[in-house]
Amino acid sequence: MKNFLLGIGLALILVGCTNEGSEEEQTNPSLSLEEQIQEVMNQHDYPPHTIVNYEIKNDFIYVFTDTSGSLNVAVLQYSTDSIEWLMDYTSIEKLSIGDPEYENLPVLTVVKTEDANITGVKVLGEPAKGLQYSKEVTEDYTIDTKYWIHFTEMKEEYADFKNQNLPVNSIELIE
Repeated sequence: MKNFLLGIGLALILVGCTNEGSEEEQTNPSLSLEEQIQEVMNQHDYPPHTIVNYEIKNDFIYVFTDTSGSLNVAVLQYSTDSIEWLMDYTSIEKLSIGDPEYENLPVLTVVKTEDANITGVKVLGEPAKGLQYSKEVTEDYTIDTKYWIHFTEMKEEYADFKNQNLPVNSIELIE
Protein backbone atom coordinates (compact mmCIF):
# COMPACT_ATOMS: atom_id res chain seq x y z
CA MET A 1 0.00 0.00 0.00
CA LYS A 2 2.85 2.33 0.87
CA ASN A 3 4.45 1.76 -2.57
CA PHE A 4 1.10 2.34 -4.27
CA LEU A 5 0.62 5.73 -2.55
CA LEU A 6 4.24 6.64 -3.26
CA GLY A 7 3.70 5.78 -6.95
CA ILE A 8 0.55 7.92 -7.17
CA GLY A 9 2.28 10.80 -5.40
CA LEU A 10 5.26 10.58 -7.77
CA ALA A 11 2.94 10.47 -10.78
CA LEU A 12 1.08 13.57 -9.57
CA ILE A 13 4.34 15.44 -9.06
CA LEU A 14 5.56 14.51 -12.56
CA VAL A 15 2.27 15.55 -14.17
CA GLY A 16 2.33 18.85 -12.26
CA CYS A 17 5.88 19.57 -13.38
CA THR A 18 5.48 18.87 -17.09
CA ASN A 19 5.82 21.92 -19.25
CA GLU A 20 3.79 21.88 -22.42
CA GLY A 21 5.55 23.30 -25.48
CA SER A 22 5.39 27.04 -25.46
CA GLU A 23 4.42 28.93 -28.58
CA GLU A 24 6.02 32.22 -29.52
CA GLU A 25 2.97 34.22 -28.44
CA GLN A 26 2.16 32.25 -25.28
CA THR A 27 2.47 34.61 -22.39
CA ASN A 28 3.42 34.29 -18.76
CA PRO A 29 0.18 34.17 -16.72
CA SER A 30 1.95 35.74 -13.74
CA LEU A 31 2.27 38.97 -15.72
CA SER A 32 -0.51 41.55 -15.70
CA LEU A 33 -2.67 41.82 -18.81
CA GLU A 34 -0.87 45.02 -19.82
CA GLU A 35 2.53 43.34 -19.42
CA GLN A 36 1.36 40.37 -21.49
CA ILE A 37 0.18 42.72 -24.25
CA GLN A 38 3.51 44.56 -24.17
CA GLU A 39 5.40 41.26 -24.39
CA VAL A 40 3.47 40.07 -27.47
CA MET A 41 3.71 43.47 -29.15
CA ASN A 42 7.46 43.63 -28.48
CA GLN A 43 7.86 40.19 -30.12
CA HIS A 44 6.36 41.74 -33.27
CA ASP A 45 8.57 44.84 -33.33
CA TYR A 46 6.24 47.20 -31.47
CA PRO A 47 8.18 48.24 -28.35
CA PRO A 48 6.06 49.12 -25.29
CA HIS A 49 6.75 52.86 -25.66
CA THR A 50 4.89 52.85 -29.02
CA ILE A 51 1.60 51.62 -27.47
CA VAL A 52 -0.89 54.49 -27.11
CA ASN A 53 -4.07 52.60 -26.25
CA TYR A 54 -5.79 49.26 -26.33
CA GLU A 55 -9.41 48.19 -26.46
CA ILE A 56 -10.85 44.81 -25.50
CA LYS A 57 -13.86 43.55 -27.44
CA ASN A 58 -15.15 39.98 -27.05
CA ASP A 59 -12.06 37.72 -27.09
CA PHE A 60 -9.90 40.24 -28.93
CA ILE A 61 -7.55 43.02 -27.95
CA TYR A 62 -6.97 45.90 -30.36
CA VAL A 63 -3.63 47.54 -29.63
CA PHE A 64 -3.04 51.01 -31.09
CA THR A 65 0.54 52.10 -31.61
CA ASP A 66 2.38 55.10 -32.98
CA THR A 67 5.54 54.45 -34.95
CA SER A 68 7.23 57.33 -36.72
CA GLY A 69 4.05 59.43 -36.52
CA SER A 70 1.93 56.67 -38.03
CA LEU A 71 -1.15 55.21 -36.32
CA ASN A 72 -1.19 51.41 -36.39
CA VAL A 73 -3.44 48.73 -34.90
CA ALA A 74 -2.66 45.12 -34.03
CA VAL A 75 -5.34 42.54 -33.33
CA LEU A 76 -4.62 39.97 -30.64
CA GLN A 77 -6.76 37.02 -29.59
CA TYR A 78 -7.12 36.70 -25.86
CA SER A 79 -7.85 33.65 -23.74
CA THR A 80 -7.19 32.87 -20.10
CA ASP A 81 -4.10 30.89 -21.17
CA SER A 82 -2.48 33.17 -23.70
CA ILE A 83 -2.55 36.14 -25.99
CA GLU A 84 -2.02 35.30 -29.67
CA TRP A 85 -0.99 37.67 -32.44
CA LEU A 86 -3.48 37.71 -35.34
CA MET A 87 -2.72 40.66 -37.62
CA ASP A 88 -1.70 44.28 -37.83
CA TYR A 89 -2.46 47.28 -40.00
CA THR A 90 -0.10 50.22 -40.40
CA SER A 91 -0.38 53.86 -41.42
CA ILE A 92 -4.10 54.12 -40.75
CA GLU A 93 -6.06 57.15 -41.90
CA LYS A 94 -9.48 55.61 -42.53
CA LEU A 95 -10.05 51.87 -42.45
CA SER A 96 -12.46 49.05 -41.54
CA ILE A 97 -10.78 45.82 -40.47
CA GLY A 98 -11.99 42.38 -39.54
CA ASP A 99 -11.82 38.75 -40.57
CA PRO A 100 -14.91 36.54 -40.86
CA GLU A 101 -12.76 33.47 -40.10
CA TYR A 102 -12.61 34.43 -36.41
CA GLU A 103 -15.85 33.92 -34.55
CA ASN A 104 -16.97 36.99 -32.58
CA LEU A 105 -14.35 39.26 -34.20
CA PRO A 106 -16.14 42.57 -34.73
CA VAL A 107 -15.37 44.94 -37.57
CA LEU A 108 -13.26 47.83 -36.31
CA THR A 109 -13.49 51.13 -38.15
CA VAL A 110 -10.72 53.66 -37.46
CA VAL A 111 -10.74 57.27 -38.62
CA LYS A 112 -7.73 59.52 -38.04
CA THR A 113 -7.85 63.17 -39.01
CA GLU A 114 -5.46 66.09 -38.90
CA ASP A 115 -8.37 68.55 -39.19
CA ALA A 116 -8.65 70.35 -35.84
CA ASN A 117 -12.24 71.37 -36.67
CA ILE A 118 -13.50 67.78 -36.54
CA THR A 119 -15.14 67.23 -33.16
CA GLY A 120 -16.73 63.86 -33.76
CA VAL A 121 -17.30 60.99 -36.16
CA LYS A 122 -20.31 58.82 -36.85
CA VAL A 123 -20.05 55.39 -38.40
CA LEU A 124 -23.23 53.89 -39.83
CA GLY A 125 -25.08 56.73 -38.07
CA GLU A 126 -23.68 55.81 -34.63
CA PRO A 127 -21.18 57.95 -32.70
CA ALA A 128 -17.62 56.63 -32.73
CA LYS A 129 -15.41 56.74 -29.65
CA GLY A 130 -12.97 59.65 -29.81
CA LEU A 131 -9.40 59.11 -28.63
CA GLN A 132 -6.33 61.29 -28.55
CA TYR A 133 -2.69 60.91 -27.68
CA SER A 134 0.28 63.25 -27.58
CA LYS A 135 3.75 62.40 -28.78
CA GLU A 136 6.68 64.53 -27.70
CA VAL A 137 8.92 65.11 -30.71
CA THR A 138 11.30 67.53 -28.99
CA GLU A 139 11.29 69.23 -25.60
CA ASP A 140 9.16 72.08 -26.90
CA TYR A 141 7.20 70.36 -29.70
CA THR A 142 4.38 67.85 -29.22
CA ILE A 143 2.12 66.30 -31.83
CA ASP A 144 -1.49 65.64 -30.79
CA THR A 145 -3.24 62.90 -32.76
CA LYS A 146 -7.02 62.47 -32.77
CA TYR A 147 -8.70 59.32 -33.96
CA TRP A 148 -12.07 57.65 -33.62
CA ILE A 149 -12.95 53.98 -33.36
CA HIS A 150 -16.22 52.14 -33.86
CA PHE A 151 -17.01 48.45 -33.53
CA THR A 152 -19.64 46.82 -35.71
CA GLU A 153 -20.82 43.24 -35.56
CA MET A 154 -19.46 41.15 -38.46
CA LYS A 155 -22.13 40.64 -41.10
CA GLU A 156 -22.09 38.39 -44.12
CA GLU A 157 -22.07 41.43 -46.39
CA TYR A 158 -18.74 42.53 -44.83
CA ALA A 159 -17.03 39.17 -45.50
CA ASP A 160 -15.50 40.54 -48.70
CA PHE A 161 -13.58 43.59 -47.51
CA LYS A 162 -13.65 45.09 -50.99
CA ASN A 163 -17.41 45.49 -50.62
CA GLN A 164 -18.88 48.99 -50.86
CA ASN A 165 -21.15 48.33 -47.85
CA LEU A 166 -18.30 48.38 -45.32
CA PRO A 167 -18.70 50.70 -42.32
CA VAL A 168 -15.72 52.79 -43.51
CA ASN A 169 -17.88 53.87 -46.46
CA SER A 170 -20.56 55.23 -44.11
CA ILE A 171 -18.58 57.79 -42.15
CA GLU A 172 -19.81 61.25 -41.19
CA LEU A 173 -17.27 63.80 -39.93
CA ILE A 174 -18.79 66.27 -37.46
CA GLU A 175 -17.44 69.81 -37.10
